Amino acid sequence: CAHCNAKLTPSQMDYACAQDRLLPELRAAFRALTRDAATDAFLMRASRRPYLVNWGQAAACTFLRKFMSLTDANAMLGRGKMHVLSEAHVADLLGRGSRDDESAVLRKNKKLLLDVGAGEGEVTEKFRDGGGFDVVVATEASAPMVRRLRQKKFQVVLESTDVSTVTNACVEAGVRSAEDGFDCVALLNVLDRCDTPFTLLGQLRKLLKDDGGVLVLAVVVPFRPFVEDGNEHRAPREQLGLDPNGAWEAGVNAIWEKVLKPSGFKLERLARVPYISEGDQKHGAYILDDAVFVLSKASG
Repeated sequence: CAHCNAKLTPSQMDYACAQDRLLPELRAAFRALTRDAATDAFLMRASRRPYLVNWGQAAACTFLRKFMSLTDANAMLGRGKMHVLSEAHVADLLGRGSRDDESAVLRKNKKLLLDVGAGEGEVTEKFRDGGGFDVVVATEASAPMVRRLRQKKFQVVLESTDVSTVTNACVEAGVRSAEDGFDCVALLNVLDRCDTPFTLLGQLRKLLKDDGGVLVLAVVVPFRPFVEDGNEHRAPREQLGLDPNGAWEAGVNAIWEKVLKPSGFKLERLARVPYISEGDQKHGAYILDDAVFVLSKASG
């Protein structure tokens, strides 16, 4: 576990929860995903990395951290790849897993995906393919990560932390459909690393299509935020007032009541997944506990 250093076995990765401890509206929306072959493949790939490769990259990362953030160092070294959702998980979350026709929330042609804080884009590719998106717009603050994103040939890649510029940048790149809003915005494990999470949620809500647009939010529970400021960490300017400890169910209840519902969202789906990172010379992988919310705009 990347939070408490407890040693876990693969069978301890949680997809289920104590549903009786969830608020009624969360309980009604919770449907468990299942561990699949793509998740197993990521774990096997991580565990089979040679010890000397892991040791060398860890030593290089320690040196680079003197001059830059962990995110930038990992990007330069091609280290620390993440697994959040497989293609099958995305299809399930967006309602495309049970039939070949398009989801009720994703009906129009040229479906448009915005991935905010896309990292190197490996998870973005899974999201694009699992959701059947035709056009992908990716934003990322880390310049080394942006270089890796651009190698993947997404339609629009922006080096920015300011999502207010996204629509204009899309139009300039020829993606005029962005003016009508995005079919889906993905914010995967970014909320606890941004300076102004309340502001960001409000901005992303405005970027969604009024008819059928969804925000897919993955957030680590318990919520322990910090912001990378060069090679230092600091507290974000906007505090969400969430308990940094406690059970997954209590954390999810608090995120919904204190953050998402007041931000003008309606809950469509809730799931739980392990957030897996490639390991190092000490452990094959590191795991955090994610909550995944599928959200639409609440009326009013």
